[in-house]
Amino acid sequence: MDGFEVVACPRTGQAIQAAEDGVDAFIIDIYLAQGEDGLDLLRAIRSGSTPAPKDCPVIMTSGDERRRGDAETSGANSFLLKPFSPSYLSELLREMLA
Repeated sequence: MDGFEVVACPRTGQAIQAAEDGVDAFIIDIYLAQGEDGLDLLRAIRSGSTPAPKDCPVIMTSGDERRRGDAETSGANSFLLKPFSPSYLSELLREMLA
């Protein structure tokens, strides 16, 4: 959509595999499938324990505003509260990748 190639990764292992294949940015929900925590994935990216560059742009999403601080302290570049406009997400992602 909007010229982006999207790889859906509901689990941490899938996201790490996508990083090995090469990605330009991550959009991570705080709550992943099967009880996995998106913040753990974000921390792994920032620590350098994934194939993704440590400074790879990361947008965290959640339906719970109270998780904003967790996302920011874990290293997210941006936090989006659901629901959000798809066009706003595209605009934000374009800015981060510019």
